[in-house]
Amino acid sequence: HRPDWVRVAINGRMVKSAELEQTILSAFHKTLPRDRYPICFLHLAISPDQINWNRNPAKTEIYLNEITYWQEQIIQGINQALRISSVNLKETVHTTRVSKLLKAAEAKGGYNFNPNNSNERDNTQHFLKAVAQVSNTYIVAEHPGGMWLVEQHIAHERVLYEQLCENWQLISVEPPIILYQLSPAQVSQLQRIGLDIEPFGEQLWAVRNLPAMLQQREDCAEAILELSLGGDLQTAQVAIACRSAIRNGTPMNLQQMQTLLDDWQRTRNPSTCPHGRPIYLSLEESALARFFRRNWVIGKSHGI
Repeated sequence: HRPDWVRVAINGRMVKSAELEQTILSAFHKTLPRDRYPICFLHLAISPDQINWNRNPAKTEIYLNEITYWQEQIIQGINQALRISSVNLKETVHTTRVSKLLKAAEAKGGYNFNPNNSNERDNTQHFLKAVAQVSNTYIVAEHPGGMWLVEQHIAHERVLYEQLCENWQLISVEPPIILYQLSPAQVSQLQRIGLDIEPFGEQLWAVRNLPAMLQQREDCAEAILELSLGGDLQTAQVAIACRSAIRNGTPMNLQQMQTLLDDWQRTRNPSTCPHGRPIYLSLEESALARFFRRNWVIGKSHGI
């Protein structure tokens, strides 16, 4: 679990590039648990006139003339690789015991499910079909190669997080939200992420806007206090998504489950939540056949 499993090659030659290595780590940042690092090999085919070999006498470190362009290409490539596709849906096989793979992501807060939030639903190819809910926490979903267990809270958290990243919308609130005894650091933190906050009396502060996703919540003050504790805008977005996502233990009907699955499949990185935890467990038909010692293929025979 060290960051030194990131390797870069240029035109068939292993090199070091701090800028490219950091770009790779940043691209994986919200897909892995804390203190975990990716294993990644990057090979770029670049015109020789775009490479500056004079960074190190041994020619093991390089500069790229258009570093920003290549950083953008790397991020785009990693994001594309993390997406669910019809190809890797059939290749994921987990045979480890379920109890060792699934980690419940418990979160507190209300749930306001609106199926109309999904865009272009009719144009989306749905690989997953909602079948049932287990313990009001896991969605059982069928797909062409078997079945998945999807943890509803962190799947919804992934959806909300990407919505916040694409549209960080702050709205005015009246009356303002009153907070008590904030430190100067907390006030600066809230201002840093865009909140309008001003003194409102002795040891009182008035917050006059807030993220739109928190507007209907009864615990707005608690959520804002959480945001005041530190971190950048991305950290704030993760916290809001976690707080706003459906709780584990919330019952859902089939339509709600299907809507959530459809929204989740459209995310840029459906594999993990913003904290890096896995969202789903794949149980492929081939793995089920081995477990039940079945030697026939479903739909092709009536064997035992």
